Amino acid sequence: MARRLDRDVGERRSSTMCECGLLARLYTSWTEQNPGQRFFGCRNYKHGRGCGFFKWHDDEMGARAKDVINELLEHVENLNDRNVGLRIIDEGGAAGNIEQDIATIYANMRKNERRLKQSFCALFITWCFCLFLLLC
Repeated sequence: MARRLDRDVGERRSSTMCECGLLARLYTSWTEQNPGQRFFGCRNYKHGRGCGFFKWHDDEMGARAKDVINELLEHVENLNDRNVGLRIIDEGGAAGNIEQDIATIYANMRKNERRLKQSFCALFITWCFCLFLLLC
């Protein structure tokens, strides 16, 4: 499973301070090793000027809990991928090509019907001519 970037879960009030002297922000880890675990980190770490402060907020999860969360996250990713594919079809991507293919098939079918009628007419005329020759 691909690693997920840590993302901000919004501001939580705490008295935990980072080494910059700022109130630490509460984040949630979405890595495979620590899925869903919250931690305090420096507010400026995303801006490249943070102090590197890090402190876990939650106790460590058991292996089974981590496995379940990772499996659920993988399932969500698969559903999101499917959803993107369905949106492409809905926006005329693949569906537009299918409609064009159907129109081409119907046009070819009409041409073939005309050719078949012409062939039957030619066959009927040939049969009548043969019958005329046999009777004369």
